[in-house]
Amino acid sequence: MNLNQLKYFISVAEYQSFTKAANQYYISQTAITQQIQTLENTIGTPLIDRTTRPISLTPSGKTFLIESKSILRHMETAVTRTLEAS
Repeated sequence: MNLNQLKYFISVAEYQSFTKAANQYYISQTAITQQIQTLENTIGTPLIDRTTRPISLTPSGKTFLIESKSILRHMETAVTRTLEAS
């Protein structure tokens, strides 16, 4: 699991679209789909229900979205505080 995968997941969740999320990061829809699948395999549970249009999050995905946003906020805080300390 890496920060890009978290960012991609958040974007897919917010846009409810792999294509729109891919466009935001200037990568292919295939690439973002693969990254989300890798993330789901790493965690061991589906995060996105791909059977609906627009896509929706599974219950696990809803929980992971909250936690992913928190992780990214903590990372941003860590970088900001580190720069301030230097």
